[in-house]
Amino acid sequence: MDVTILPTKKIINTARAQYKRYSLPVAEPEPTDIKKLQFFYIGTQTRNIEKLKEYFEFGYTTISAESAIFTLKRLLKNPDSVTIPDMIIAEGTLGTEQLVELHQFIYAHKIMAAIPFIVEATGLSKEESARFKRYTFIDELLFLNEFTAPVLLRKTNFLKNIKQKWVQEPASCKVETSFRAYPDARAVLKRGLDLLISSALLAVLGPLMLLIALAMKLDTGGPVLYTTLRTGRGYRIFHLYKFNTIIQDADKKKNGATISRVGLFIRKTCLDELPQLLNVWLGDLSLVGQRALPLYEASQLTTRTSANYFLSAAGLTGWQVQKVDKATIPAEVPLVAGTATGNADKSDLLYDIWLMANKQTAIINKTNA
Repeated sequence: MDVTILPTKKIINTARAQYKRYSLPVAEPEPTDIKKLQFFYIGTQTRNIEKLKEYFEFGYTTISAESAIFTLKRLLKNPDSVTIPDMIIAEGTLGTEQLVELHQFIYAHKIMAAIPFIVEATGLSKEESARFKRYTFIDELLFLNEFTAPVLLRKTNFLKNIKQKWVQEPASCKVETSFRAYPDARAVLKRGLDLLISSALLAVLGPLMLLIALAMKLDTGGPVLYTTLRTGRGYRIFHLYKFNTIIQDADKKKNGATISRVGLFIRKTCLDELPQLLNVWLGDLSLVGQRALPLYEASQLTTRTSANYFLSAAGLTGWQVQKVDKATIPAEVPLVAGTATGNADKSDLLYDIWLMANKQTAIINKTNA
């Protein structure tokens, strides 16, 4: 049974780097000046071991779950400072049986219960990867060659914090399996207001919307409506509607134009946003709320405070960052003004009415572009 101990000093010249190897159970003293064991890798892929050796100053590698368990037992009994690893990474090609055996040993020792258990997915088929994703004892499935040292450390620290909270405060980690559409009377009244006003606006603006639809059909030669996926309250994904302004007819594209003449006008006047009243009527949006985020933006909001963004309904106008003739919002601009303090789900019905009364044109501005 072979175990590799990586040197305590970070290796600069890998050509001269030598691993210190010994065979168990030959009694050889463990290093006593190591503050912590940074990783424990189980597998045979040399490329991954070299990457970890480059990233970290000290770690263990073994070739099987059996040898890993043997070594972890020794570490738990070791009176010196080397005790447990910050992360355990096992190759998925070891097989389910070895991974389960290793997990059972780790989980049986409370001192190791919060260690992130990561599976390296290189060599796994799509079916195997899909099966591993269903195993709750696996904290993360990843490819080491896609990670830099800082990113790997951030991910590991995130997993460690989550597992520590799960072990120490399991009641606070209860996972919600449902998300009520209208959690209280205020939400019901807000939905009723949205439905009433959107119905009235659709009735009044219906003839104008039909004329715009006809003009766009004749001018673009394509579909009348353009849809894009957005994320709303409770991470619900829906289709956001707009009038299509892009030329579809190949003959009309010969001049190099992509936006039709009518399309330029309705974009400038924000009339292309009128179909979003259908989203309000259907319940996808609210008249007042936060900007409905594209999927790529929503996927970036992963912290606890950022998740508050999705506690309230997305809307046509409200707390979102206002746009001024820009197609995109810069990455450094905060997506919302009040969610960092957890107030995103605390809209007030009277405030909604006041906002709509004082920002009439905001109803059709380009906040959801």
